[in-house]
Amino acid sequence: MEIAKALEIITGKVDGVLLPKDYKKHAVADTENEKTVLYVGDMAYSIVYYFDKKRIVLRSCSVTDGEPDNTWKTVATWLFDEEVDGGREAENIGDDFAETIRGPKQIAAQQKKKSKKDNGEQNSDPLFFANRMIAFFPELRDEIAFEKAHYESFRGVTFAETKILPLMQDYVQHVGGGNMEKLSKALSDLYDAGDLDVKGIITYVLLNGIDDQEKYEKLTVSFTKEQKKIADASRNLRGKKMKPEKPKKPKKYMADRLQAMESMRK
Repeated sequence: MEIAKALEIITGKVDGVLLPKDYKKHAVADTENEKTVLYVGDMAYSIVYYFDKKRIVLRSCSVTDGEPDNTWKTVATWLFDEEVDGGREAENIGDDFAETIRGPKQIAAQQKKKSKKDNGEQNSDPLFFANRMIAFFPELRDEIAFEKAHYESFRGVTFAETKILPLMQDYVQHVGGGNMEKLSKALSDLYDAGDLDVKGIITYVLLNGIDDQEKYEKLTVSFTKEQKKIADASRNLRGKKMKPEKPKKPKKYMADRLQAMESMRK
């Protein structure tokens, strides 16, 4: 789906939250790499799509004299690939943006939990990853809502093991062709955009949870060489128990020196 059409769906969701609050929607001149929609009211919100990163973000900042102060903070991030994503993905993004704007406490929590990249942008966290998986497993929407309502912080690994993995195991057994490639591409993109928790969830929890080697290879067909190398290394650890490192014994010459010093004191 073209990003222009996707933005119509996404902003339609956000319109329903902000326009009744007397926010004004502004057109912003597109650049070669960005497409932006701006809302200004008590605060300012902007929805920006970055073509090179295939990433769409919701940002917020304060307003001074009716104008954004441009100290933008990213409060939600999703991946969107025009070649593979469609209306369902746009609906999911729009719902998430609208929910984020409705809940200021949730915004603060998301900002606190997300880690910063060296370039100042935010890595996607396990909650972001789980939300992205809704595109493949719609059942996760209610599971995520339950998780957020009953736990102070999102239990990324536990959620992946108990909720996402069973759905993925069933998915790879009953689909093929383009659907598998689409899921593989999403996992590759999410690995690249994710924090260390997301990377571990994808490789050690989900991919290692696929017993069929042929299905595993299809799930990693879109991975880069480096990603595949890491995934394969993780897979080699399946079923192995990692022994804790043994404390190193002091070197003999140090023991001799300590003994000599003790003798001198006597």
